[in-house]
Amino acid sequence: MIKAVLFDLDGTLMDTSEGIFHTSQYTVSMLGYSPCEDMKRLRRFVGPPLKECFRIVYGFEDDELLEKCVEVYRKEYEKTGMHLCHLYDGIEDVILRLRSQNLKTGVCTLKYEKLSKMIFEEKGISALFDTVHGTDNRGKITKTDCILLSVADLGLEKDEVLMVGDTVNDLEGARNAGVSFAAATWGFGFEPGDSVDYGVTVDCPHDILKLI
Repeated sequence: MIKAVLFDLDGTLMDTSEGIFHTSQYTVSMLGYSPCEDMKRLRRFVGPPLKECFRIVYGFEDDELLEKCVEVYRKEYEKTGMHLCHLYDGIEDVILRLRSQNLKTGVCTLKYEKLSKMIFEEKGISALFDTVHGTDNRGKITKTDCILLSVADLGLEKDEVLMVGDTVNDLEGARNAGVSFAAATWGFGFEPGDSVDYGVTVDCPHDILKLI
């Protein structure tokens, strides 16, 4: 029986694409490189760990350059990017319904945890979550780590927890953590009609309620 639902942030809970795309393009421009003009490729910036995003989208491999990218990105994201986001339609209602049924709710993200909490404070939604876990300033915390930390926070068993996310990173994190998984098709990874080899797909936030 599911007793808690954990949400990915970028592309699942909130549409943060405007801020992420602005910040990534700003970062490479500031470092003297050309921005990505392929929007389909740029969309791949959402989901993976930050260093990996710069590898995937811009082809950067040098570790020193990647460290500089992360440094510039985080400063600009905190200044500008974090403000350019909004909750997906229906997601707040779903969370409120879950909580009205005495289910716990939380967030597991590969976004910097400090910035994630700042966004929730700014949007006035911090009270919607019993636990929030993201990556650290070294980017060493994985999606699986975030999920397991949240399960421990909530004092639940793994089979009592459902993870909702929009990318393969979320799916693999849930699989490795041993929790149930729902692939959200409204974000930046999975699309309507996709099949997944672990869990199920949901095409709108309210479909989550049918899984409980």
